Amino acid sequence: MMFTNNLNHKQNIATSLVKEIVESINSVKPFGSVEIYIQNGEVTQITMRKIRKTNGITKAKKAK
Repeated sequence: MMFTNNLNHKQNIATSLVKEIVESINSVKPFGSVEIYIQNGEVTQITMRKIRKTNGITKAKKAK
């Protein structure tokens, strides 16, 4: 796969890296985020954060 940035430089991106990023995105569904860390032009870390939404759970009422 080829990637073209705004400077019109082309880089080869390993198919395995693209697959790993796609798998990361799919793993945080339906809610979450994926952070991709880059150092010296190379991906060094992929962090996934999955979010579990509540269904309108309210605070317990205080006993009188």
